Amino acid sequence: MKDTYLHNLGFVPLVPSYSLFHSARGGQGAYIPPTDVRYQHVYTAQDGATLFVYSWLYEPGYMLTTCENIASMNDIVAELDSDDPMLLNQQIENFFVQHGGVALPSLQPAAQGRVTYLPLSATREQAA
Repeated sequence: MKDTYLHNLGFVPLVPSYSLFHSARGGQGAYIPPTDVRYQHVYTAQDGATLFVYSWLYEPGYMLTTCENIASMNDIVAELDSDDPMLLNQQIENFFVQHGGVALPSLQPAAQGRVTYLPLSATREQAA
């Protein structure tokens, strides 16, 4: 259910096949418990910032970050204790507003036909 919801918001999963892997972007080793799934938003912000979300399979909540591998508390955008879709949507909107709006997609979703993206019209208007 969470996976489908995150896809509908414009996130694509970053799926390592094992718990210890090196990020292609940073070259840093990171331990990822098998119950954690990371996603990247297909849109970047106007200032180049990227939004990632951590989702837990058996626990409610999300963590929004600006990095694939968290290096400091500054990388954390928001921590949500529930799966409340309105709260998650609000945090995503706030992220793009704070970073100048939405830029072009940075990723291409695997199945474009079934993905619907977050309506980011408010952030686009503010960026203009």
